[in-house]
Amino acid sequence: MLGDGEFDKTLLDDGIEVWVTLMGPYLNMNTAFIDRNAGLVAIVDPYDASRWEEGLREEGLKPTHLLYTHTHRDHVAGYSEMCIMFPDLEVWGHEDARVPHLLGHPVFGRVDFTNTWIQPPLEEVNWRAGGINLTVTHTPGHAPGHVTLHGHGVFHAGDLLFTNGMGRVDLPGSDPESQFKSIRRGRQTLEKLPGSWRMIPGHRYDWIDGTTPDWVSVKEALEHNYALNSIDGM
Repeated sequence: MLGDGEFDKTLLDDGIEVWVTLMGPYLNMNTAFIDRNAGLVAIVDPYDASRWEEGLREEGLKPTHLLYTHTHRDHVAGYSEMCIMFPDLEVWGHEDARVPHLLGHPVFGRVDFTNTWIQPPLEEVNWRAGGINLTVTHTPGHAPGHVTLHGHGVFHAGDLLFTNGMGRVDLPGSDPESQFKSIRRGRQTLEKLPGSWRMIPGHRYDWIDGTTPDWVSVKEALEHNYALNSIDGM
């Protein structure tokens, strides 16, 4: 298991690096996609801006893009400091994750997106930066404008899915019916991916054997995740 702020780094055959880390008391999982040749670093839901800056600086890198699965405060914890340190960042999220009417509730944090995805629920779009090529699927339910991202051997689930479960739907802005539909869409996506790809959850929680792995394979998730399997036959 990763320690707090420890990075797992994988260089893929396509030249893209994938970094995965765990950060913070809520056991948030962050993923970064890196194209060194183009000087591009896209981080999903960075929690600890200072640790990300330090880890990237050690390798002569700096973040260029922030990609948000949703705007719950634990997922946007690093946003303000990141923008102070790197004012030229592109900040991406779904347009429906702009929730000014919910910002008074402590579960949400403000993010001023520079760019947004606008596809309807359950639909996907392609996002590219240099050699980084990700599919972004709109999967609301846990939170408005929630998205998942997959590419380069990774399905980053945000809080749609955990290794053996799913995100809660009892928070302001949650919608159980939308979450059900998004889980079904997530299963359809996972079934099309290689079973060896990693499913990175939004948080590191217990797996079926009582361990707390940082991720599981797509094959393992499809076989054992109770939320994915609760929709069989529906």
